[in-house]
Amino acid sequence: MAWLLFFTLPSQYTEAMGPRVYTLREAEALLPTVEKVFADLDRVRGRMRKLKGKMEVLEMLWGEELSSADNPDHVEYDHYVAEMEAAKADYEAAVRILTDHEIQLKSVETGLVDFYGVIESHLVFLCWKRGETGIGWYHHLEDGFQGRKEILRAHKAV
Repeated sequence: MAWLLFFTLPSQYTEAMGPRVYTLREAEALLPTVEKVFADLDRVRGRMRKLKGKMEVLEMLWGEELSSADNPDHVEYDHYVAEMEAAKADYEAAVRILTDHEIQLKSVETGLVDFYGVIESHLVFLCWKRGETGIGWYHHLEDGFQGRKEILRAHKAV
């Protein structure tokens, strides 16, 4: 049995198994970060909409001629393409903040996220929607937003 003391598992087996599970307090402590991510996503999405509009106008005006280096709007269009790529990278960086915390982004439009949590010994999603003052709802993993249930005072004490 002494050989067990010297046996080590490869690192792939010693890393945490399963999702990051939050207490209600831990999840609520991350809400300012989540709010900032949504504000960043709002800005980036607005920038992307404006760029897309400008690009579509040039595409309608010039069609395939826009790709020609001789086209008077070619440089401007290339600038918009580069700006769009930068905006996409900014979008992905903002979303990565959530995924790095293992927060489930459910909807950018409505500002909906889920945190894995435990209620009554069951793995659930602690559900938060932008505009709510705190996390007051949960749902079972398979239920989705429509299955939200209120987090009762007894659940908050745990």
